[in-house]
Amino acid sequence: MPLIQSLASRLKGEMALALGRTFLARGIAALGSLALVIVLGRLYGAVGVGVYALAHALLMGAAILARFGMNNALMRFVGEDHHSPHVMRYLLWACGRALGASSVIALATYFGRGLLETGFGAEGLSEVLVGISIATPAFTLGFLFSGFFKGVRRPATACLLENGSVALLAGVLVVLLHQYLHFTGMAVIGWAYAGAAWLVLGQGAWQLWRWYGRQNWSVKDSTPLPSVDRHQFKTSSQAFFVMSLAGFMQTVLSIMVAGWLLSDEGLGLFKTSQQTAMLISFILIVINAIFPPRFARLYREGNFQALGRLARQGALLGVIIAMPILLICLFLPSLLLGLFGSEFPQAAPLLRIIALAQLINVATGSVGFLLNMTGHEALMRNIALICNAIGLSAFFVMIPPFGPLGAAIALSFALVVQNLVALYFVWRKLGIWTLPLPNVMNGLGIKPELDR
Repeated sequence: MPLIQSLASRLKGEMALALGRTFLARGIAALGSLALVIVLGRLYGAVGVGVYALAHALLMGAAILARFGMNNALMRFVGEDHHSPHVMRYLLWACGRALGASSVIALATYFGRGLLETGFGAEGLSEVLVGISIATPAFTLGFLFSGFFKGVRRPATACLLENGSVALLAGVLVVLLHQYLHFTGMAVIGWAYAGAAWLVLGQGAWQLWRWYGRQNWSVKDSTPLPSVDRHQFKTSSQAFFVMSLAGFMQTVLSIMVAGWLLSDEGLGLFKTSQQTAMLISFILIVINAIFPPRFARLYREGNFQALGRLARQGALLGVIIAMPILLICLFLPSLLLGLFGSEFPQAAPLLRIIALAQLINVATGSVGFLLNMTGHEALMRNIALICNAIGLSAFFVMIPPFGPLGAAIALSFALVVQNLVALYFVWRKLGIWTLPLPNVMNGLGIKPELDR
């Protein structure tokens, strides 16, 4: 009861506005990704969703490699002094390097699309990859702009430059191309995604121009030299890139492995279940956009009691908001999956498994950010890399005998293990228990290192 009362009091105060704005911006992004899958499921069936899943995984992988952690480096260095005119120099460094890398990857994707289709055995993939190759530079630069806007304290604008907004606009373009221009075939997916990526980037460039015009930087010669040089920026980007490899394994390599081992239809069912279950963890994405700076401040102040209370409040809020969607996924999965088309309700067992894993993800709270914001980022990086590597290996073990169900089990295993291991180390290193349940660590006699 005290925790619930404290949470209710906090939501009436300074955090309510931040949560509301971020919830709206993140909601557009999250629903955009789901809406595109619904559109593709209705128009192309599970096979089409499977081909899209492979193409999108290749695009995400290209963007992660091309931006090389520079979006997070921008968020860090721009955020340190976002009123300095030198922040534009950091953005130009990042954009120049990312544009060159993404262009090379785009050309490789375009000319190698036939080999990729043959390798994955996905008919129609080469058609989609024509548009995807065109989208690659814009998609990559959009993430860099997003990192920049996070640094200048514009998180809502930043959210609208990432994957979800592109997907939402791509879904609209697919419908328009089908309904009014009567275009058919898999190539429509790629062209719609290319158009959406460049339109979103154009909107970001316009927002950047407006922001730049409001800065009072008329006398630039008198400003001091930038505190960050190219070498420091590159070194920081490399560190963030290593941390992003865990996400690369989870969002890119896992889909590629599943696409290689499963049929297009099986991959489509798996992708649909995964995307739908993401609705459960949506509130955690919102919380992770707001709470981490507060974690860092409380840790610097040495206020572990307030830090632990805030972490538990975040986990409790996540469980409360996620519960209705979880119940629908568990007890009415066919109704939810029916939105994608008549063949998708057969993925109900997959959705139930991934939904339960997402519940663990939400219930453990922001354990990853707790470690990252309190000087334990190397530990969290190692946890993520090892757990995702094990989970990726599980795809090879579970998919051959169990098909799409095995992919769902492997994905859920990696997600649950990573969160439980992080939960353990948050308790050991910080003495904080985030689960809104009795502390089993105390019952097992496991004490935090702070007590020693």
